[in-house]
Amino acid sequence: MGGKARTNVQEQKAEPFDVRRLHPVRKQSAVMSMFDSLEPGQAFSVILDFDPRRLKRQLESSFAGDFVWVCLEIGPPEWLIEIGKRKPAQ
Repeated sequence: MGGKARTNVQEQKAEPFDVRRLHPVRKQSAVMSMFDSLEPGQAFSVILDFDPRRLKRQLESSFAGDFVWVCLEIGPPEWLIEIGKRKPAQ
């Protein structure tokens, strides 16, 4: 995206996933489920209508250095975040 190099992430899923339409209780768990379904080297973008700091902390505590987080648009009212699963170092 935008010519930025990704670290150990090469493939991005097509359209951003828009969680704004989901019930507030389900938004963060939906993003976590999407991350769980990624193969190493894949990424997705997500549109959020809530401050993403809590979501990022949850990823950090659950997946330590195994994820990539790039904030593409800073809100409020909306954030566009790219989240990827790193490929193992070779």
